[in-house]
Amino acid sequence: MKPFKTVADILRCISDHYACPKAFNHIENQLWVSFSSAHFVQLVKHLTLYLHSLKLERGSRIGIMGPCSVYWTVADFAIMLSGGVSVPLFANISNENFDFEVHHADVKILFAGGQEQWQTVEAHRGDFETVISFDREGDPLASLTLFQAIALGAEIEKQEPALFPSLLDAVREEDLATIVFTSGSTGLPKGVELTQKNLASLLHIDPFNWNPQTDRYLSVLPLAHIFARTLNFIMVAWGIRVYYLHNVKLLGEAAPLVKPTILVLVPRILEKVQANILAKINASSWIKKCLGKWAWNLARAKGSSFHKNLLLPLADTLVFSRFREAMGGKLRLVISGGAHLNPELYRFFLEIGFPLYEGYGLTEVSTVACNRPNRIKIGTVGLPFQGITTSLSPEGELLVKGDLVMRGYHKNPEATAAAFTREGWLRTGDKATIDADGFVTILGRLKEMFKTSKGEYISPVPIEQLLTRDPLIDMAMVIADRRPFATCLLFPDLDFLRKLQKKKRAQDLSVEEFLKHPDMLAYIYKLLSSTNEHLNHWEELRDFRIIETHPSVEGGELTPTMKLRREVIEKKYAELINSMYLQELI
Repeated sequence: MKPFKTVADILRCISDHYACPKAFNHIENQLWVSFSSAHFVQLVKHLTLYLHSLKLERGSRIGIMGPCSVYWTVADFAIMLSGGVSVPLFANISNENFDFEVHHADVKILFAGGQEQWQTVEAHRGDFETVISFDREGDPLASLTLFQAIALGAEIEKQEPALFPSLLDAVREEDLATIVFTSGSTGLPKGVELTQKNLASLLHIDPFNWNPQTDRYLSVLPLAHIFARTLNFIMVAWGIRVYYLHNVKLLGEAAPLVKPTILVLVPRILEKVQANILAKINASSWIKKCLGKWAWNLARAKGSSFHKNLLLPLADTLVFSRFREAMGGKLRLVISGGAHLNPELYRFFLEIGFPLYEGYGLTEVSTVACNRPNRIKIGTVGLPFQGITTSLSPEGELLVKGDLVMRGYHKNPEATAAAFTREGWLRTGDKATIDADGFVTILGRLKEMFKTSKGEYISPVPIEQLLTRDPLIDMAMVIADRRPFATCLLFPDLDFLRKLQKKKRAQDLSVEEFLKHPDMLAYIYKLLSSTNEHLNHWEELRDFRIIETHPSVEGGELTPTMKLRREVIEKKYAELINSMYLQELI
């Protein structure tokens, strides 16, 4: 493929080399709607011309907040081709973060869509000169709809046919293309500045042999997430058919219809998929249930043995193949990123025939490394991509160099200076190891390495992932920093809890009462005991508290990428947490 230098090169490539009638797809009014490659280019062209007609200064920031769709991608391309800077905003963003990000980036024009998003926009409508609605019916808060803007752009093309090519020619690789805000799990979000060159460099990565003729990519993560947006650029540039899903809960319905060959998921979704597999086994008839549990236990059995290798093909024929069919039956590539993937979960999916590859990236670099076909080491995030150089600091922090590395943090020179070493290495903030073959293992965030009052170090995320493997636990947070021992807060999956209530015929009890039922307490103590079997003695969980109120983005306990804001949660439940350590004070 011809080397890309800018987003303009991507659009030229789509226009010149791809002619797929169903290149871009999404759901409208509960039906799949398809757009050809040519139609996509036309939509981008006309929206670019409309944005240019607003006479904005080059480098003006334009926000996008809406569900995952073809139109989201059209807006993203048009902003960057018109000389603007694209600022993706999570659809589930808190009012506090929305206010900060919009003002910090000086966003004056906003693309928005969806009922919940309009509620957020309403409180800040005065901050924007123009609001463009993704919704066909528009909204009273919008200046116009996306479709009206595109129609205006079409009229401009008739009057000035040479304007759009000149706008493409004006795009330079050093131009600021996008500002992507970090999740802000430890404070206010930082705006990562990525240039046209940063984005174009993504497209030189091809360890997976993308195939425009046969590949289909089902996009389920929010496009404001750097992980999803990175893959979106790669898929679009390579002419892969993309199917945008506006709600990840529809994955089970969409996969058999789309029959994707490529999926990109975060570990939490994989945990949910595994839990659903177990739930289906338990809900089966007696014979199927016995067969399913036999296959399940075989897949989860550690190591390799003659007995296991002999029986796995039979288990695959009778059980595992059906689960793959439920995901469309055509998957050749499932990439996991955005958080650490538990090695046991990784092994389970490989055993049942899911082509799973764990990768690693961060907002400041987009993507760094990934396992790949015939080059897998479970527990690692794989080998660095071409053009990425990695190293370790004396403290064991992973350092990165390459064309993908950000320009800096928007309007934050102090944070930018702190993010780089004197030699120009980006500090990732992750403690890591690199083995003799170059495979990178992430040990945890340096800021999330807890030090107990006894001087022992604990990484909370792997422990939390062990806990959330149980279908009862939706989220967990380990407490250990400057404490004598580790404890945890457990947030139950309320849907699963209601099923348990029904099974135990305890519907007359409130959620709070049911969680205090002796059977439930025994269930959780057993969970802690089984979790502790995998931990060093200083990591073992000594106590727990169950919290029936789920953490939320709106409540400030979660980031838009669903990461725990530990300081907020610890402050909110300080009294409950301290009650687990009272005995130590006596």
